[in-house]
Amino acid sequence: MKGKYYKPLWILIISGTLFTCVEPYNPELKDYQSLLVVDALLTDEDASNYVRLTRTIESINAPPEKFSGATVKLKDNEGNIAVFEETSDGLYKSDSLTFRGVPGRSYTLFITAGDGTEYESEPCTMYEVPEIDSLYFGKDWVTLDNGEVQEGVRVYIDSKEPAGNDYFRWSYKEWWKFNIPVPKDYEYVNQNNIYKIPLTNITCWNNNISEEILIQPAETYVGGSFVKKPVFFIPSRESNRLLVQYCVEITQYSLSASEFEFWDHMIQINDAGGDIFDKQPFPIVSNIHCISKPEEKVLGYFQVSSVRKAREYLTRKEVDLLDVELYSYDCDILMVGPGDPETLMIPEPITFDKVYEYFVQLNYTFVQPSYNERGQLIKLIFVRNVCADCTLTGNPEKPDFWVDL
Repeated sequence: MKGKYYKPLWILIISGTLFTCVEPYNPELKDYQSLLVVDALLTDEDASNYVRLTRTIESINAPPEKFSGATVKLKDNEGNIAVFEETSDGLYKSDSLTFRGVPGRSYTLFITAGDGTEYESEPCTMYEVPEIDSLYFGKDWVTLDNGEVQEGVRVYIDSKEPAGNDYFRWSYKEWWKFNIPVPKDYEYVNQNNIYKIPLTNITCWNNNISEEILIQPAETYVGGSFVKKPVFFIPSRESNRLLVQYCVEITQYSLSASEFEFWDHMIQINDAGGDIFDKQPFPIVSNIHCISKPEEKVLGYFQVSSVRKAREYLTRKEVDLLDVELYSYDCDILMVGPGDPETLMIPEPITFDKVYEYFVQLNYTFVQPSYNERGQLIKLIFVRNVCADCTLTGNPEKPDFWVDL
């Protein structure tokens, strides 16, 4: 599964939107049924667990229909019951102070709709998962479908303790610090009032949550341990992730055999191509059933996993030691004044004020003036907005956990 990105089919259904480069496709859905979609995760973390409920919608262009007013409960094999409160439309959460999953126990999810329709999951056992012993980086290459070779950084983990279960899944979150290349240095009021300003919005942080389906049986590694397991690849020339400082958090989940099968089906469906309206060669499996109406299908899956996490930073100095090609900003500097070819579309008489207004409307930022030796204004200097203001692509607030190295 290296180098491939998968978006689960039922996630597409939840979103109710397909992203495409061609004209929007509005299919006529025959024999349409509104089905319950369940996105639920129970872990042994000291955090709230969630159940997100929606219903499928007939139009792919409309927002998903939130499933509100339901009663959501979890029951374990020892008779303990946890009630999930609806914190927002269709989102139900547990109390992290009074309830958390326990490895070795099995859990059943119960959902009762406002009209009395009852849904129930199969009992799901939470299997223990070993710690991630180390998380580290190395230089690597991938070959794309068109034959192009991409250079970059591979993220690896070691999990050396023999696994107590046979199946695993991984997800990851990324954060990175970046600086914009051409900060705004001057403020333009008019051609007779241009003054220097403090530099702002130079440094920001960005983040990403993985959408890859990363699964693997323990039997593929000797003794059920993972040594230098590749998790994902960062093409170093494709983004500004590695230019200042980078951080990644890997989450390792235990899976049951049936949940592993569910994720494997999602991969096969995506590999088969087409869209969600095609006849799929693989069944959409779920461990949730409608008790009141056995013929009614339910989409989604009740996930029960023990989890372990590891977080690691990668500094620019360490990236340089890996000797990989890095991202380069496409920020050509535009120096323009009245009479230059770039001003041909500006109505006469062309003034610096008109030049300023024209290029600002074209999503350029004025960064500084240029004067001749006599102190006369001769050019205005512009760059694309994203090259002068980091807040257009990032957040100026440092993440709470972040440590500058």
